[in-house]
Amino acid sequence: MASNQSSTLYITNEGGVYFEVHTPGVYRDLFGTLQAFDPLDQQMPLALSLPAKILFCALGYNHLGLVDEFGRIFMQGNNRYGQLGTGDKMDRGEPTQVHYLQHPIALWCGLNHSLVLSQGLDFSKELLGCGCGAGGRLPGWPKGSASFVKLHVKVPLCACSLCSTRECLYMLSSHDIEHHPAYRDLPASKVVGTPEPNPGSGVLQDPGGTAWACKEYLSQIHSCPTLQDRMEKMKEIVGWMPLLAAQKDFFWEALDMLQKAAGGVGQGPPTPES
Repeated sequence: MASNQSSTLYITNEGGVYFEVHTPGVYRDLFGTLQAFDPLDQQMPLALSLPAKILFCALGYNHLGLVDEFGRIFMQGNNRYGQLGTGDKMDRGEPTQVHYLQHPIALWCGLNHSLVLSQGLDFSKELLGCGCGAGGRLPGWPKGSASFVKLHVKVPLCACSLCSTRECLYMLSSHDIEHHPAYRDLPASKVVGTPEPNPGSGVLQDPGGTAWACKEYLSQIHSCPTLQDRMEKMKEIVGWMPLLAAQKDFFWEALDMLQKAAGGVGQGPPTPES
């Protein structure tokens, strides 16, 4: 169970999700409408429709996060500050998967930001965040981010849970030798962007998956008005990609070096050469 000032989120043993909302404003933020809100019966739990069993959840003031048995992250609700991590600031009235992030150790939804504790392929831990960066909520990203980016926090190797307030971040570090990963392997037919064999050729293809994501990244970079903006956008994109922690650190440091070397270059409108 998770709760905030005016709502409660329940997860059953079977992985079902039920939601209880007591104020119309929060209901509108979460579902985008007041059509089903009944002011005379505010305590009736509402069932959320999801494609798989939910293992754990997080509930902010007006947004929520869910993690299913396959390690997929779904976000829903108000996205004014980009706290859903979807790369934009459009509200979501139903659970929406964050495709570039999966298998979290812990998930936290705050006032207007979200945090994910994850583990890299090299077993290092890292903290990712999105949304409002005011008050140090996203260390290293004071302007915030509409996508989950790596925060400038040294995470203990045995960190297993977290919580955050407006200005403070807490992590619990402990090790259980009997703990085993709870996630199941997602069937290949359900994996977005999984290469599929081309009938008759035996060649793996990638319809609408990784190739599409890379094209979208390039489009976002191209839409930035200055060179500095493009550098900042590239830093965000590196944070989205499923890279090892050392690889992400390398790209971020390299981009910082390029930004400093560029200095005032790129402050005007982009030229074809840029």
